Amino acid sequence: MNLTDRPLLRLLTLCILYVAQGIPYGFVTVTFVAYLAQQGKTVLEIGTLTAMATLPWTFKWVWGPFIDRFGYPAMGRRRPWILAAQLGMTFTILGMAFVPDPSNNLELIGWLVFLHNIFNSLQDVSVDALAVDLLREDERGRANGFMYGSKYFGMFLGGAFLSRM
Repeated sequence: MNLTDRPLLRLLTLCILYVAQGIPYGFVTVTFVAYLAQQGKTVLEIGTLTAMATLPWTFKWVWGPFIDRFGYPAMGRRRPWILAAQLGMTFTILGMAFVPDPSNNLELIGWLVFLHNIFNSLQDVSVDALAVDLLREDERGRANGFMYGSKYFGMFLGGAFLSRM
């Protein structure tokens, strides 16, 4: 199943990867923040957690040259980075799931959120690089709109849908 030969599958794959970025981001910045406010946490505690969720995104510019320079050719140029990012995101979410009483262990949760968003930003840059590699120039604008919309959909799922659970 080659993505270069299947335009719909290519777009769907890129969008699914963006949904995967949005779900935990929406959960932390909407659902978990609301939960912490309900638990009586201070604005400083909630703001610190939110800052730790967003700070890794300011360093996305570091990933691009690194991703372009290093790779594992047997797996393709971008796949190893996307898989590493997904693995890191999975492990950090599992780590958060096993923190007892998260609202009273905010420092540990904050560092796990920070680490998770480092992997999340790595995936973002890797998927963008993959999109540039795979998409024709005339497809990029439309695909980028779908991808970004998919991230917002993921944020909705993480923020609104997971709050119901």
